[in-house]
Amino acid sequence: MSKKMVSRKKLDQKGQAFEAYRLLIAMVIALAVLVIILSAITYFDDLRKRVSRDTLYSSFQSAVDSPNGKVVQASDLAFTKDTTYSRVQFAKQMGLQPECIQLDAEKDSGFVLNDDNPDAPFVAVNSTIQGNVYMQCHTDNVILPRGPDTCFAYCIISFGKAISSP
Repeated sequence: MSKKMVSRKKLDQKGQAFEAYRLLIAMVIALAVLVIILSAITYFDDLRKRVSRDTLYSSFQSAVDSPNGKVVQASDLAFTKDTTYSRVQFAKQMGLQPECIQLDAEKDSGFVLNDDNPDAPFVAVNSTIQGNVYMQCHTDNVILPRGPDTCFAYCIISFGKAISSP
């Protein structure tokens, strides 16, 4: 072999070796882009859940602040599987007694009303869903059959089930 051929063969081998590094670099860049995309998806999903939770509580605040019997609807809220909502959570948020709040949920809507213990009922979310919550508050006890007489507002919170005005 001539000296030129040997020299050219070495260059070809170096070029082929560099191709493997280029492929490795491309894979690392693709992996970094994938991680960034997945992080953004997780961030925006968490943000959507936080906004939904804040909307739920601010809507309930509106119903409590004006207990005139009008139904307040929080639409298209994001709910995560295995999340629970109790009367105590809402009562603490508004300064009400838990007995002043009644919970309800529509069957087969992704929400389940668990009232096995009448003193501590709660609504459980049994699948990740998007749903509506309806709230209604009165100054007179026209909605709670066993509500105490000391409530400044009597409220019902219904998950997925519209409330009819009395």
